[in-house]
Amino acid sequence: MPEHTEFSRALLLAVDMWRYGTRDGRQQAELQQALSDAVSAAAEIAGLDRASWAVQDSGDGFLARIDDGSAEPALVGRFVRELDARLERFNHARRPETRMRLRISMHHGGSLPAAHGYASDGPVHVNRLLDAEQARAVLAALPEANLVQVVSQPIFEGCVCQRLPEVSEAEFVRVRVDKPEKRFSADAWIRVPGVPAAKVAELAGVAPLALDLRLDGDADPDFADRVVVASLAAAGISLPGQVNEDLTVSLPGGAPGERVLGVWLYHLEEALAAHAPDVRIAVGVAFGDARAPAADAARYSAGVEDSSVVVAVSDGVHRQFVAGSTARMVMPDSYRRLGGESGSWVRVLGYSVPPEPVPRRRDTATSEAAPRIGVVHGSASNFEGGTFHAPIVIGAWNDNRGAGR
Repeated sequence: MPEHTEFSRALLLAVDMWRYGTRDGRQQAELQQALSDAVSAAAEIAGLDRASWAVQDSGDGFLARIDDGSAEPALVGRFVRELDARLERFNHARRPETRMRLRISMHHGGSLPAAHGYASDGPVHVNRLLDAEQARAVLAALPEANLVQVVSQPIFEGCVCQRLPEVSEAEFVRVRVDKPEKRFSADAWIRVPGVPAAKVAELAGVAPLALDLRLDGDADPDFADRVVVASLAAAGISLPGQVNEDLTVSLPGGAPGERVLGVWLYHLEEALAAHAPDVRIAVGVAFGDARAPAADAARYSAGVEDSSVVVAVSDGVHRQFVAGSTARMVMPDSYRRLGGESGSWVRVLGYSVPPEPVPRRRDTATSEAAPRIGVVHGSASNFEGGTFHAPIVIGAWNDNRGAGR
């Protein structure tokens, strides 16, 4: 029996072959050898020592524990690129049903040597991601794809978002892997080499993010281009078309929500200061339709006059991109949940915590003060220095100009 005190955290790689069980014995043997050769070649080119991996085989794939602490960027980036290239060579002249196609998942977590391989949360997590319905759906919908890659939140935030591997975070699409029967729920990011993230998002059933911007102040006719489009471009977010006249935007599927709620808001504030300093803006962010959070942001903004940008996000967007995020400038602690049915969360740029909104003061420049009753002398009453010979007057009256007194 293994020594159960050898718990450690390590890089975990899980691999599964598509439709392996439908092949005959000779085909399965050929696929196993081809997979081993492709993994070895890709690992060598990526600078990884495959001989040091602790591997648990499953016939149609394997689980590997990689103890090399510096291996993560190479595994996530170059290894996958080289593996995809070798699969392409293997599959080039083959009929579609005989091709070797893979789902691969990666996670950094705890593992413990066990009688039949490894136990603990890490191996469970990486295998749940490997079995994600979204990964299966994407691979099934893209018969030309050789593999689909799934990475866990620790891998994405600690490696990809830090720009350590040879892949960009914009190539990944965030999904939620829910397996209630297994008591498992976690965020993950999926990618198919050579396939746009927007296409992967569509196939994975990820709804596009919508933005709804509402202005307080007079804006120039070119406001959309000089402020909205320019700030999105500065944040590295491309648009599928023009911004609508009502300043609503539907971002391409798979658009990085953390970047929208972090870096873009920063550039939006900068663009406002440079091109429309007298304009204040309320931003709503949601999946599909952002009108409800935009209305919440506008109402809240009316009571916070010292910030140029107030943003409200739907509860779904908050769960997906804000709660617990460590992405640049997202600032989860700066959001406050609003009451009511909308479930929106609000953030006021420039505040670490959203302030209590203060109702706007009424304009009293043209209104007259309420009349004060003066001294009463029998049948005469004094109003504002005037004496009126009449019984005591209670209430208000109008002078001959119609002004309230």
